[in-house]
Amino acid sequence: MSPSFDPTALGTGPAPAIGAADSAQAAWGNSDSAFIDAVASESGLLAEQSQLADSTVLELVEQSYGLKGTLVRIPTEKDETFRLRDGEETYLVKLSSPDEDPVIVHLQTACMEHLERTAPELPVQRLVRSLDGDPQVLIPASVGAFDRVLRVMRFMPGDLLANHEASAGQLQLVGSSLARLGIALQDFDHPRAERLLLWDLKHFHRMRPLLDHVGEKQKRSLAEDIFDQFDEKVVPLLDTLTSQVVHGDFSPFNVLVNPDSPDYVTGIIDFGDVVRTPVIFDISVTMANLLGADPSSPWKHALHAMNGYRKIRPLPVEEFEALTASAPARLLLRALITEWRASQLPQRRDYLLSHSQPDWDRLASTAAAPTPKLTTTP
Repeated sequence: MSPSFDPTALGTGPAPAIGAADSAQAAWGNSDSAFIDAVASESGLLAEQSQLADSTVLELVEQSYGLKGTLVRIPTEKDETFRLRDGEETYLVKLSSPDEDPVIVHLQTACMEHLERTAPELPVQRLVRSLDGDPQVLIPASVGAFDRVLRVMRFMPGDLLANHEASAGQLQLVGSSLARLGIALQDFDHPRAERLLLWDLKHFHRMRPLLDHVGEKQKRSLAEDIFDQFDEKVVPLLDTLTSQVVHGDFSPFNVLVNPDSPDYVTGIIDFGDVVRTPVIFDISVTMANLLGADPSSPWKHALHAMNGYRKIRPLPVEEFEALTASAPARLLLRALITEWRASQLPQRRDYLLSHSQPDWDRLASTAAAPTPKLTTTP
């Protein structure tokens, strides 16, 4: 398929070379440890946050978008994010890191534009055009490898799924919403859709070196079992699994809901993990975040979401079993990345490890339960 997006056509200045990730791609031939470092670097997890003064950001927004008002900074992992109140309107302002390739941001922007054109009925966050009519603006950076990318989006009201105890039917609606999103992205492509992303499960089998940062024997044994299951059930299928560009992080923190709405899901936000990968890894993210929510029946909530997904978008029979290995793998990956970052940031070690403990608890309860037998009909 030819790319549906030309990064040079955005009117945001010269786009960086498409081969900006060549050094990371070359890591495929190196050790798994070197590969992890390369992927983490391209994923933006090794960069130090570089912050502009709020007043400077507000000035940039006014110059480029004609918007004024009050900025409130929202803590995030990589970019700088703000809520902007301008009169009766509320916006989300995002400024990429000077260590993030603008073409990766272009990928995210192009994905959102594609959905606005081809699936306007989906409740996806909308971009605001600049005064020059562009969906994003390049800002020269005084430090870092790249210019920064400024974007403004409509702020979407609603409650996070993470803060709501969803019923079985509502979880099915979460799954069906993801399926509709995936269908809308089937014909989307981009020169950097094959980006290297640490969260992408197609690389999970190369992440075993992260076990070096797990000190507790019981946790390490649990993790090794999950790696073994992934190697057995998923790795042999990697070259044959249905693949496309996916949202990549359809988690309870990126889904807005309204219990009084018949559709339940009223907002889909944060396209920062968009990537081309096997489709089952997209629903694996959602399932992973629901595993162990009910310790007495660890798979229950995840299966509700999966069944809702399959009602809209059936999956090939041979891919079903892989879900029982890839969903726990995604939850484990989050725990391992947190442990790894705790080893790199000793000043935040206790805080990070306290946030990873619930993931380990959910993994343990899931591992103790029988693996569900997936049927061909949801």
